[in-house]
Amino acid sequence: MKFSRCPLWLLATLCVAILGPGAQSLSAQNSLPAAILQAQAELTPQERATVDSFVDAQTARLQSDDPEQIAKGRSLLAEQFSLGRSAFFLDYYRPTIANKIAPLLTPDGDLMTRLNVAIVSSKLSGQSLTTVLQAGADDPSPAVRYWIAKAVGAAAKNKRLKTQGQKDALAVMAKRLKAEDNSLVLEQVMVAIAEIDLPDAIQKVLEGLDSRVTFHKQNTKARFKPVHGGMKQLWSKLVHLRAGGNNVDKEQFELARIAFRYYALIADQLTEANKNNDNGDDEEAQQAKQDKVAMAVICGQVMADVAKEVAGVTPPQPVNPNNAAELRVSVDRLREMLKASPFSFTDEQLAVGE
Repeated sequence: MKFSRCPLWLLATLCVAILGPGAQSLSAQNSLPAAILQAQAELTPQERATVDSFVDAQTARLQSDDPEQIAKGRSLLAEQFSLGRSAFFLDYYRPTIANKIAPLLTPDGDLMTRLNVAIVSSKLSGQSLTTVLQAGADDPSPAVRYWIAKAVGAAAKNKRLKTQGQKDALAVMAKRLKAEDNSLVLEQVMVAIAEIDLPDAIQKVLEGLDSRVTFHKQNTKARFKPVHGGMKQLWSKLVHLRAGGNNVDKEQFELARIAFRYYALIADQLTEANKNNDNGDDEEAQQAKQDKVAMAVICGQVMADVAKEVAGVTPPQPVNPNNAAELRVSVDRLREMLKASPFSFTDEQLAVGE
């Protein structure tokens, strides 16, 4: 047979017959046709089958024992969300991925697989994200929980969650907020909730921040970084809402009250450390002190902003938060400010607690 005179379609058929279906599937495993990626109408059954085969191939890679194959599967799944992808394609692609990868989030499954599934979920939205979220939010691995929470925050921030999706995400994240014991994950959970554009989300973060004051009093070596991130994110959100003409005075007052509780607790801890000579020169002691100082700074900024911009009162002059004595004096002045009108908080409401 003279192949030079064979029609191209016949040559392709012969290749498949000789090499088997793998000749076509190899290409399908690594890319999707531009016509599908840029589809201007709902995908045809054949196009859906092509997408299904592609997702199946990458899902199989995620379950491989080969780290390179796992990374390739994750990368190829994520690449299809690049600019230029049509809504028709994404409307089919997102749930297809979610339905394939969510079952891999089983507690006894391979950790590397679960971790990469969680990372891929950062590209999902709506019900697709909810599917993965509900499967992996309580994963035994903090790394997986971290990426799941980060995915929620990214979707909420980029407006990829409609009202119902936000409600579903908030329900799962609020539950996680109460149960989470890993500091890095806790920070991402707080940030994710703060990004959700629902009134209930603000209240959940406030409750979470408030409840952690007692935790930090009982666990003096626990770092403040997680609550620092949550407070900063929520403060930023409330300032944004305020600038947009929204009345969030009540929420800002409550944030100021909570900030004071942390501020007073840190003043107590730094004062106690000075008495016991615990502020040593070793790196760990210095890091612990700077963690407390950083939290005191953000709390002081929150109280000053709310006092000046919301309550219309002049806050006390800022002090050097590295100086425990100055911080202690500042606590007394801020307490008096928060007990006066228009705040009118009681000593009990401002107490650090047990």
